[in-house]
Amino acid sequence: MKNKYQYPYYEVPQVNDLKELIDCAADKYNDKTAFMFDRNGGDVKVSFAELKNDIDALGTYFFSLGLHGEKIVIYGENSYEWILTYFAAVNGSNIIVPIDKELGAAELKNLVNDCGATTVVYSKRKSEAVEAAKPEMPNVERYILTSEISECIDKGMALMQSGNNEFLNNKIDREALCAIIYTSGTTGKPKGVMLSHRNLASDTVNSSRNFYEGDGTVGVLPLNHTFGFTATVLCQILRGHGVYINNSLKKIMRDMQAMKPRHISVVPLFMKSFYKNIWKNAEKQGKADALRKLIKVSNAMRRVGIDMRPVFFKSIIAAFGGNLNLIISGGAPIDQKYVKGFDDIGINIMNGYGITECSPIVSTSRNKATKPGSVGLAVPGTTVKVDNPDANGEGELLVKGDIVMMGYYNDPERTAQAIQDGWFRTGDIGRVDEDGFIFITGRQKNLIILSNGKNVYPEEIEAVIEDVEGVNEVMVYGKDDVICAEIYTETPEEKERIKKDVQALNDTLPSHKQVKNITFRDTEFEKTSTKKIKRFLY
Repeated sequence: MKNKYQYPYYEVPQVNDLKELIDCAADKYNDKTAFMFDRNGGDVKVSFAELKNDIDALGTYFFSLGLHGEKIVIYGENSYEWILTYFAAVNGSNIIVPIDKELGAAELKNLVNDCGATTVVYSKRKSEAVEAAKPEMPNVERYILTSEISECIDKGMALMQSGNNEFLNNKIDREALCAIIYTSGTTGKPKGVMLSHRNLASDTVNSSRNFYEGDGTVGVLPLNHTFGFTATVLCQILRGHGVYINNSLKKIMRDMQAMKPRHISVVPLFMKSFYKNIWKNAEKQGKADALRKLIKVSNAMRRVGIDMRPVFFKSIIAAFGGNLNLIISGGAPIDQKYVKGFDDIGINIMNGYGITECSPIVSTSRNKATKPGSVGLAVPGTTVKVDNPDANGEGELLVKGDIVMMGYYNDPERTAQAIQDGWFRTGDIGRVDEDGFIFITGRQKNLIILSNGKNVYPEEIEAVIEDVEGVNEVMVYGKDDVICAEIYTETPEEKERIKKDVQALNDTLPSHKQVKNITFRDTEFEKTSTKKIKRFLY
């Protein structure tokens, strides 16, 4: 019997490495806009043909410096130059090492020395950190500002015009190391994830086959994060879709007005913020009750086949540029109330699951195949199974396929622990249902084991507490055999009311999951660049 959730995969070009990706896009999409970005108050557009030319010129210049098989660090905020550096490096058979712009001089020094980089490309905003770290990075031979990339391109172009074809003729070994991605580390010391051209190209192609999004997005997530880079750069280039490069969270709404995106890829914290702002603005304008009534009317009409959302909620969508109809969420579970809340106004939420070690997209909801609470179906060519499932079918999720990393840089012991018989042990707990849909329960490392043998995943309880009005952030943990919750609120005068509301939630939870100890903090939790709490610090 055919699974009702099965339907053909979407057609996309087949590319085997990132150089082939750029060549294919330039040939197929040519003058179409690949990237837009703000420069000195004006929007600049770059076509796919111009993108290839810039990469080829910069790559030729890198070759002239002797950069072949070297490790090149890129350190700074999202920018067109950031993207050019990435491709010029890897398509010249170098190894790119993207470093989180939120890290300071000490972390920069540690990661640069750990990977043995000989070149650091950085933005002006990171100059202070770079200057502070320079004396302790003896292996670095050259430093290049992203503001100098245009000059490097001119020099590379001159070399090409004089007949230098070294970069153009460079053959890519798709199995060779292409990128070292240092995990942001919510649970401990960062690890250097080694990804090959095959890993990244395979994930780009197959995640695009699994799911289709319209043309036009704003690159919000930091590009050093694999979800941000794969979803908003690699997949968009493969499809020939345009991307507006956002370089500051303060400018997100401005950039959306410029690009008028049909979709954006975010982590749940961004999505929640967007949703709360919609209602905050409605309350401020005295229109919240009217909005609730309009949603009820709209939903009633939808039940009889009449969809008026584009008309009823036009002013809300206008704040996002006017065309937004899809938000792709990854990086953490999402509460179904946000899925329904956005659906009510005409924006579809699609969830997925990824992990850096898997390039990173493991699964996505499909356009015509979703289940509430699921992170979707595994991308083609990838297998996901549950190791040693319990009575509920839950256990550690294992992944096998071309997307699985080469290993951890200079860490064979950790690599051997993580990859066994070709299966990558994700450390995430979940289940896979009879139709192949994946459900995530929590992180194995975050697991709280009580003295009575009961297992508690803090993420489950955090999702419940986050729904309490006034709770901005929460971290659940175990101490002395008791479930505890630490809460950050922007309305400290309501602490007692929040505490009572959280305590009332205990009636909805099994006894072993009930929160017995509630504390408050005055500042936000320290988080990674993708807005996950760094649990190991607390």
